[in-house]
Amino acid sequence: MYKKYLDAINKTNDVIQKLNGSDEISRISKSEIKWALSKMGIKQRRHVKKGEIYQFDFGKNFVPEMSYEHRGVILGVRKQLLYVLPIFSYKPNTHADAYHPISNNKSISDFYLLKSDEFKFINHDSVIKLNDSRSVSINRILYSHDARFDIYGDAFKNIEHMTIQKHFASFYREYEDLLKERNQLKEDIIKLQDEIEVYRNSPVKG
Repeated sequence: MYKKYLDAINKTNDVIQKLNGSDEISRISKSEIKWALSKMGIKQRRHVKKGEIYQFDFGKNFVPEMSYEHRGVILGVRKQLLYVLPIFSYKPNTHADAYHPISNNKSISDFYLLKSDEFKFINHDSVIKLNDSRSVSINRILYSHDARFDIYGDAFKNIEHMTIQKHFASFYREYEDLLKERNQLKEDIIKLQDEIEVYRNSPVKG
């Protein structure tokens, strides 16, 4: 058992040596310390809410999974488990086609553009990665950004709908079809009610 652990440590050290002073070494260290503190019983004691933005440690993961520190917005809360979408700084070369409800509403990009002049809680343009929703422990929170979306506003509702669409495309299409069918049935019912009312009020001819 311990031999396997020592082998893992040696392989990790080999990788770190190859990083040769990279900033990733510091990020790995912070992530490992965070994990160790959690295992030692140092837990988060905070009340988090849907729509709030925090700095998270997403841990050391495989490429192309997201790793280390990033901002994230909470889509949902289930006791100590949070459902989170990551937030990145906007980069023109990488996110040029990011979706925006006004300036680029035909885009099918996986990124949703947050403009700093539209959201007071961000200092610079940012993007939400819609197709990378993940469930994380509340203990991955590093600190709060003291920011929150209006969860009843159009922007957050749009983000929720697009996230569902990205993750569950076939389900979302079925949902949209059922919604259209329901709306059509409601229109048909109203039309029939109007026709019945006209018939009731019409003079009887015999």
